[in-house]
Amino acid sequence: MKKNLYITLTWLFVLLYSCNKTDVAPVEISQNDLYIEKLKSLGFDLSQGFFEEDGGFIVENDIFLSREDIDYHLSKKLLEVVKVYNLSTYASLNSTKTGGGKKSQYRTTNIVSFIDHSSYTKTISIYLDPSLNSVLGSGLNQAIIRYNNLDIALKFIRVQNSNLASIRIIPADTSTPKKYLMKAGFPQSSGAPYNSILVNTNYYNNNTVRYDIASTLAHEIGHCIGLRHTDYMNRVFSCGVETEVNPNEGIGTDGAVHIPGTPTDPEYDSFMLACTNGVDRPFTQNDILALKTLFPLKAPSFYVALNSIIVDDRSSYSSCCDYNDYDIKYEAKFYKDQTGTTPYYPTSPFVLRGAIFHNNSLVQQLNVSIPAGVQSYNFGTYTNSSVLEWGTTVSQDEHQVIVYPSYDLYLMR
Repeated sequence: MKKNLYITLTWLFVLLYSCNKTDVAPVEISQNDLYIEKLKSLGFDLSQGFFEEDGGFIVENDIFLSREDIDYHLSKKLLEVVKVYNLSTYASLNSTKTGGGKKSQYRTTNIVSFIDHSSYTKTISIYLDPSLNSVLGSGLNQAIIRYNNLDIALKFIRVQNSNLASIRIIPADTSTPKKYLMKAGFPQSSGAPYNSILVNTNYYNNNTVRYDIASTLAHEIGHCIGLRHTDYMNRVFSCGVETEVNPNEGIGTDGAVHIPGTPTDPEYDSFMLACTNGVDRPFTQNDILALKTLFPLKAPSFYVALNSIIVDDRSSYSSCCDYNDYDIKYEAKFYKDQTGTTPYYPTSPFVLRGAIFHNNSLVQQLNVSIPAGVQSYNFGTYTNSSVLEWGTTVSQDEHQVIVYPSYDLYLMR
């Protein structure tokens, strides 16, 4: 067993490199460069597939690291025990490709967290640069449909404002030749997805006809949410024999964690294979199993409805003013369903969390113990009053009760 350092890497979807080793020319970098030694200390093989790219380095064929990434993760010393694969033990599984091997679904150490402030799902918004819409627009729509049809905890939408996007799909700078088709990265430690996918417009443009657009975009989105290549330990499985290229991508520093429940039998059509064969690859059953395992769609045990009921209204009005004066009761009720039609009676005690505000300022945090067998809780009745003169508030004495959702137990309806 060996230990490798985790690091946030940018994975490259590399058809060009994978299919033609001669297309990747190593950059002449001084052996005195400190970063060479740092990369070696991370366990990367720099004997081939090592070149400078976009302010950092590409190592082991399709891993991008910036100098900042290298420095940061070296300082963190996050180590994981990993298995060193003996590639000679892998039998050929494809008569046209030697050295094939078994594989299964893998993820990175960090994956996208999927609980937001309103539900058990997380919405991933995707922005497509307008210059790419005519080429990639329909393919992106198809990729999004494939994910959303799975009923997983991640929901994908398109947005028109790049500032509101979780992931931005933008053209790569093609002023210098690029060795990839598309390039993405892995989730951040915060649980946010990697925020960009770069598209090599030399290969995706109005003058090219490609049948792998939807599956390639789905593949890159897969990296952004935490999926690794399913054949990372032996690229020969999908790429064929690559002269002087180590077919084992290695665990790297982002990890390659086997997804529980996925089989170890080979699957040629997985959308997360290292190399594309140019055809469309919808999700296989094992791909679906991996995504459902990582991002299961959970449901709350019950729902809480907070009702505010005016029990005595003494308000009055004149030509200039509104005199609001009323008693209001705040009551929480529990339901099995989000529509609030079936009452819910807790089978065990739980804590109902909330807060009381006075004139929009926090007065008290609430942690109320709710006993088993009750269907509601009364927070009490408050007297609220205010005076509005020609629409302007001139006096105010108002209370408000709110309830916070508890993601391990209940949601608000």
